[in-house]
Amino acid sequence: MRNNERNDLKIYGSGISNGGTFDKISIMGEGIIRGNVKCYSLKIYGEGNLDGNVKTTNYVSIKGETIVDGYLNSRKLKVQGEIEVGDELCADEAEIQGSIMTGGNLNAEILNIEGGFIVDGMINADTMKMNLYWPSEVNEIGGSEIRITRNSKLSLLGIKNMIIAEGKNELSCNLIEGDNVYLENTIAKTVRGNNVTIGPGCKIELVEYKNNLKMDDEVKVSTHKKM
Repeated sequence: MRNNERNDLKIYGSGISNGGTFDKISIMGEGIIRGNVKCYSLKIYGEGNLDGNVKTTNYVSIKGETIVDGYLNSRKLKVQGEIEVGDELCADEAEIQGSIMTGGNLNAEILNIEGGFIVDGMINADTMKMNLYWPSEVNEIGGSEIRITRNSKLSLLGIKNMIIAEGKNELSCNLIEGDNVYLENTIAKTVRGNNVTIGPGCKIELVEYKNNLKMDDEVKVSTHKKM
């Protein structure tokens, strides 16, 4: 719920501020916030460095680069650029165009990623779509609808992939478990689901499925069995 009696925090150009409780926070340029932050909304256009926890009741919008040393909790998250979260990230809806790194779990009801990610923990989302532009890593993925594809279109993100990525635009993961699972360019030890499709570029050690299994002709699956 929004509290209009709270002050706004605005950093234009370059500046440093202490944390606290605010209505809206805006950083246009380069901003550093020291301490935990609670607010209605957070906008960062440029570079932001927040050395505590961040909790917003509405949304976080980032165009540029942002580092949050603690956890990030928001109803909506939209990133066009790069975000690094030292701890857990929680959002009802998260849309990433670029890269995301977390030191804990990534939790969302709806998760869309166009780019790449490194998650030191699990990704939990009811519905997730990931279009990979460069190598990505996570320990486990769990959800209802899981769709992981490889980018095949030339774009600014694709050009960045060709310049800086040391390897293919593929996902490395120990366990992927969902109701409906579609995978491309994925290396995993175990994939488990009701309906599973293993698309091109996948290397899977074990696939366990309940209803249906479809596999591309050129995939490498060591073992598959019906549950």
